[in-house]
Amino acid sequence: MSGNGNRIFAREGIPVLLVLLILTGATYVWFGFPYSLFFLFLFLLGLILFRDPQCKVPAAPLAILSPASGKVVSITETSDPWINRAAIRIRIKISFWDAHILRCPTEGKVINQWSKNDLEPEFDRQYAYLIQTDEADGVVIALGMNQAAKFTRMWIIPGERVGQGQRCGFLYVSGVIDVYISANSRVNINPGQKIESGTSMLGFFVHGKQASSITPQ
Repeated sequence: MSGNGNRIFAREGIPVLLVLLILTGATYVWFGFPYSLFFLFLFLLGLILFRDPQCKVPAAPLAILSPASGKVVSITETSDPWINRAAIRIRIKISFWDAHILRCPTEGKVINQWSKNDLEPEFDRQYAYLIQTDEADGVVIALGMNQAAKFTRMWIIPGERVGQGQRCGFLYVSGVIDVYISANSRVNINPGQKIESGTSMLGFFVHGKQASSITPQ
């Protein structure tokens, strides 16, 4: 299980940052300061791209946390294309300037994962993961990617138990994440809102009503 230990930078970025730092120093020694500015600029960009800010998971029962930092693009009622249920889809846009660490929206078990290339015309491929809580609530997180899909890293696998706010992946570039929650859930955010991974609450599970089934298609 991927831990939540204290980090400053994502583990994927440490080798890149070390190489850029060495190149900056070597260029400065051999060719002078003006020539080293190029690698220094790349190193500073790397500090932004690979940063891993600490998050404070809110103590809110039944909360659904944002898996990514970015901007809420849309909130729509739809049919979940990954499992058989009516759902609410929350679409999050991650820009270059946002933190690229992905976190689990809820505590539970990874039930399934999928990869499809024919659901959304704007994406070359989508990768989705179903996390189910002990109370049988299900959350699907789907990453919509184009040519940069191969630069995405997910650290969770079916059968693994995960914690709420736990690190679960990293995007090397910008991207779009869809979060599907059951149609009877209560949404806590609005389109256009900026949210933080593992900290912002997208909504809450609602119990006491007829639960949506989570039969994989």
